[in-house]
Amino acid sequence: MTEAGPRDYTRPPMTRGVDPQRMNWLWQLVLQATDLSPAEVREALNAMGVPVTDQRVASWGVSDQAENYFPMTIAEVERNLRAVIALKKAKAG
Repeated sequence: MTEAGPRDYTRPPMTRGVDPQRMNWLWQLVLQATDLSPAEVREALNAMGVPVTDQRVASWGVSDQAENYFPMTIAEVERNLRAVIALKKAKAG
């Protein structure tokens, strides 16, 4: 950061097309940024009554070129995050 003074926030440029039906890359970033493990997410989903198979959990962490890749939707990303938040609140309270 320089001493030149504050600058207005600007959005970064879109460097990729975003398909809401293929959000695995975003989910991988969320896991890396939060240090969440797929096992923790699975526990949270199970706690809210969402069954998750081993194959589905494994598909979250592979590239879209992998044989076991299965596209993750933005709705799944949101549900997973909400499940983790709910479980954290339940454990804290």
